[in-house]
Amino acid sequence: MFSLQTMRRKMLGCLLIAICIGCVGALALLADAVWPEASGEITDSKGEFVIDISHTDKGYFMAKREACSKGLKLRVTKGDSTYTYDLNNDGEYEVFPLQMGSGTYKCSLYLNVSGNKYSKEAELKFTVDMDDSDAAYLCPSQYVNYKQDSLAVLASEEICEGLKTDQEKYEAIIKYVRENFVYDYKRAASNPGAYLGDVDGCFETKTGLCQDLSAMTAAMLRVQGIPTQMVIGYADRQYHAWINVQLDDEYHRMDVTAEVTGVPASVYTPERRY
Repeated sequence: MFSLQTMRRKMLGCLLIAICIGCVGALALLADAVWPEASGEITDSKGEFVIDISHTDKGYFMAKREACSKGLKLRVTKGDSTYTYDLNNDGEYEVFPLQMGSGTYKCSLYLNVSGNKYSKEAELKFTVDMDDSDAAYLCPSQYVNYKQDSLAVLASEEICEGLKTDQEKYEAIIKYVRENFVYDYKRAASNPGAYLGDVDGCFETKTGLCQDLSAMTAAMLRVQGIPTQMVIGYADRQYHAWINVQLDDEYHRMDVTAEVTGVPASVYTPERRY
C-alpha cells in the first residue's frame, strides 16, 4: 500500500509541522489518540516508590522507583483482581492501565532479594473515578507499547485517512495486517515463552509472534480512538494472545495471528486483559 520510505518521509514532515506550529505535536492529526504523561499534578510516594495519578480519568497511571540494580515487580490490585508487572529499575516512569475500572487500587512494589524471591518494599493506594470504563484500552501501556513516532502509528493514520467510521477503520487496518505480515514460525519453534509484544520490531520486520502481532494491531486501532483490549490466555491448549475490539459498543474477538496464518483456534480462554 505504501513503502517504509514513504512513512519515514511522512514522519519527517510531521516533525517539521510540529516545529512550525510551535511544537503542538507531530501527531495532532490523530485527534483521538491518548499520549500518557507524568504531569506531576497529583502524585504520591513512599520511600523511593512514586506514582503519578494525575490522569486516571484517561485510564492509566504511571509508576517509578529510584534507580537501583535490583529487579522490580509492581502488583496492582482492585478487589479480587490482581495484575503483576515488571517495573524498570532505571528510575523512569512507566505507564500502567486501569483496566479494572473505577474504584480503589492498591499498588505494591516488590524488590528482588535473591533468585526468584521478592520482598515488598512499599505500598500505595488511590481511588479512580472514570466516566469511560474503556479508557484503559485507548492509550499505550506496557503490553501495548507505542509512541507518537512509531511507524505503526504513522501507518495507521495513512491507512485510515479519509475513513469515517470505526468499522471502516477496523476493516482497513485488519486487511493491511493480513496482507503485509507473516507469522514467525522459526522464532516460535524456539519456544520464547511469555514476553512483551514488540510493536516497533513487528512493524519494521513485518513478522512476529502472537504477542507482537496483537500488540501492534491494538496500537494501530487505539490511535484511531477504537478501544482495543490486548488479551492473554489460551487458544485451545496453546498459550496465546489476541485482541478484543469495540465496535458498536460491543467487544468482538479478533485473533490477528489466525488472520495472518489462516489457522483459527476452536476454544479461546482469556486470562488477562491489558
